[in-house]
Amino acid sequence: MHLPLFNKSKLLLRQMLGYELKAGIELSCKTFSAGGWTFCPIGIKNSSVVFSLGVANDIRFDKGMIDSFSCHIHAFDPTPRWVDWINAQNTPREFHFYPYAIGGKDGTLRMFPRVTRRGKQSTTMLTMVDEWEGSGDVIEAPVKKISTIMSEIGVDHIDILKMDIEAAEYDVINDFLDSGVPVYQLLVEFHHRFKTVPIEKTNSVLEKLSAAGYRIFFISEKYREFSFIHEATYLKYVNESMNGFTLKSCFD
Repeated sequence: MHLPLFNKSKLLLRQMLGYELKAGIELSCKTFSAGGWTFCPIGIKNSSVVFSLGVANDIRFDKGMIDSFSCHIHAFDPTPRWVDWINAQNTPREFHFYPYAIGGKDGTLRMFPRVTRRGKQSTTMLTMVDEWEGSGDVIEAPVKKISTIMSEIGVDHIDILKMDIEAAEYDVINDFLDSGVPVYQLLVEFHHRFKTVPIEKTNSVLEKLSAAGYRIFFISEKYREFSFIHEATYLKYVNESMNGFTLKSCFD
């Protein structure tokens, strides 16, 4: 579904006023969608490592990846309500769930209820941002860095890192870039629409990703979900695919 003309005009005005990102597509590649998320299928196979951060009660992406590629999904969410929901589901054997948060440190993380559109305290969504300024309910959740998780489960890279983690994405991105964790594709929802998250924070992360070799290949119409690909890794997979095609053709 495409944005109505009014919403497109509103988005353009927000960009002109500096309230919304002005980023654009930087690399054109084949795309595939699963559960509302867009990624590049080139280089993705059954041995690919997929991290899914912030699953809540929607595992369509995770099941879609399993159905299409038979790869293993490592899913994370510390929200008590969704931990119970996940445990009650009949999930595929390739789906591995961990009831804690991923962040920029190992330890515990204070999490606060989201503010709903009507200005009320959400009962289903938590964020590390205290939008209630101390007046909301607080829970403490276990949190681990991506590098810690990778060491624990025995993987040395991530093929797809998908994140919808209510403004915690900035810490996670900075951490995996600073620690040199090899991530091929990053699918992320940015949350600078939160009143306590300035757009400069997202712009800073975009600059850092670009400097590390990541290119934008998809942006949702509402400019919330972005898909990045590590250009050098992508070109390596493309070249391998082309070489395989050439060798096969020689023997036909």
